[in-house]
Amino acid sequence: MQASGSSVNSNPRWRVSASLIIVTPAAAAGEDYNVLMLKRTDATAMATNQTVFPGGLLEVEADESVAWLQYFEEFGVTQTSLRSLVLISEQRPNILAPQGTGCYDRFFKRSKIWAREITLRLAALRECFEEVGVLLCRNRAQVHQTAAVAHAAQLDADSLSTWQARVHSNPSDFLALCRHIEVVPDIWALHEWSAWASPAFVKNRYETVFYMVFLHSQPSLLAEPTEVKEGLWRSPLELLFLHQDQELFFLPPQIYELSRLCSINDFQKLCTFASQRGQLGCTMFMPVAYVCSDGMVFTLPGDDLYVPEPHLVTKPIEFSGTVAELNALSKHLHRYESTTATGFKIYINIPALNGHLVPKQLPNEKSKL
Repeated sequence: MQASGSSVNSNPRWRVSASLIIVTPAAAAGEDYNVLMLKRTDATAMATNQTVFPGGLLEVEADESVAWLQYFEEFGVTQTSLRSLVLISEQRPNILAPQGTGCYDRFFKRSKIWAREITLRLAALRECFEEVGVLLCRNRAQVHQTAAVAHAAQLDADSLSTWQARVHSNPSDFLALCRHIEVVPDIWALHEWSAWASPAFVKNRYETVFYMVFLHSQPSLLAEPTEVKEGLWRSPLELLFLHQDQELFFLPPQIYELSRLCSINDFQKLCTFASQRGQLGCTMFMPVAYVCSDGMVFTLPGDDLYVPEPHLVTKPIEFSGTVAELNALSKHLHRYESTTATGFKIYINIPALNGHLVPKQLPNEKSKL
């Protein structure tokens, strides 16, 4: 992820980004799976051992360029195929709302791409290549296939390092790379998973759409040295225990999504679920914080204490009692509790939004793995 003057906001106080949850089988039988997470370098981490999913900022000049639409057309990609990615609903979060005026049928003829379902997928795939050298794409023979599993391009070591450096320095060169090796980014293999935004009281705010993508095998990684210290392929439960043991540091969105994944431990079942559920879209999770005498509680959409306009809550709400006392005030819970640096507990007693998975609590003992 390289910040530049061309990054954009759907809300001027939140920077727009996209991330990939990459899932691969962990065993030959394919019944268990790992996900890829990246340990940030000390220069880019906000805390020691901060670990994230691959991803980064949306870049206007690179990701919204109408040259992508022209290239897709040259490659044989139909407008119908692109339009199939666009979900039309009044409930779409702002980050995924059309970025312009006019109807969806006209977005192909504009000076830039304003369908975020396309541009955010391009951003996520570009950032994945920048950070770890993994290019998820389709060649001409694959472009009309409907497979739910993606493929990673095979580049020789010299070409890979050269192109990775070019794209990291100039995001617009991602299109040049695809032209050079005659592929298109596999935007169709990315399943919309979730959307998160930083609380309004945080200084550096981001709003992020998370996409899930599946591969049959783990691709080789080439870590970009200024941003990535290490790539980790681990199961969701293993990663949560590493956070609990303070070997890794996750922010709440990573903990919540990993906890969700603990609900399905089968690669193929997760692939089927993500593919079908992605058509239901997602709800923006912008936590609203309550400060209690013994910890903090962050409410999420559907909770009785969630507010209609969370972006206006520019400081945590003070509560004179304990976390338990605050929880007792509400019938409908969708929140998480933070009492220590690694202590994290999710409370949810409402149906998961958008047909999603309910997060599972982390076992107290590793022997329960």
